[in-house]
Amino acid sequence: MKSGIDKKWFKDAIASAGFRSQASFASEVDLDGPKLTNVLKGIRRLQADEIEKFAEILKRSPAEIKRALGMSERSAEKMPISGYVGAADRVVLFIDGDCVDELEMVEVPFFNYPGLLLRVRGESMLPRYTPGEIIGIQPPDAPDGWDNFLGRDVVARLGDGQTVIKSLAEGPNGTFALFSVNPSVKPLYDPPIEWLSPVDFHIPKKW
Repeated sequence: MKSGIDKKWFKDAIASAGFRSQASFASEVDLDGPKLTNVLKGIRRLQADEIEKFAEILKRSPAEIKRALGMSERSAEKMPISGYVGAADRVVLFIDGDCVDELEMVEVPFFNYPGLLLRVRGESMLPRYTPGEIIGIQPPDAPDGWDNFLGRDVVARLGDGQTVIKSLAEGPNGTFALFSVNPSVKPLYDPPIEWLSPVDFHIPKKW
């Protein structure tokens, strides 16, 4: 790895993030002091997950981290569309067998995203989601830790086999409720849920 590292940028970013020393930042990103020193000297190359960790802790974008490290960066990565969001909050996932002859490939402005991309069809999700928008969701999860998703939009597989996109809310007596982003669609109280997958982001059709 060539030494084109902007050490001053990292020093300022670490201080701006509230760390009093380089060592305290190193501990927060699961590196010891010598390893971080080697990163900043260009001896040790950060892996993709470590770049994401740096970005999260420093509250900067992965692209900024790469630039400061002197790493070459692409502006986008191609990923397949894994399904779509249709009318009445319905979600179709191609992995469920509703496949197409050829998956649509789209560019997204980041790298190594582990989740699934959905394309919004129609205008039933306005104004939250617009036609053609791309929604990123985490891989379907086992039924635990759902409290962490309260207040977020999620994709949920219901007990009757339907898959929907809703907002997760707390229901009565420790249950969950699912609210549509479309006020004309009635909420679901204590529905049988097989899995939940939170929405990470949504980006325009053309970004």
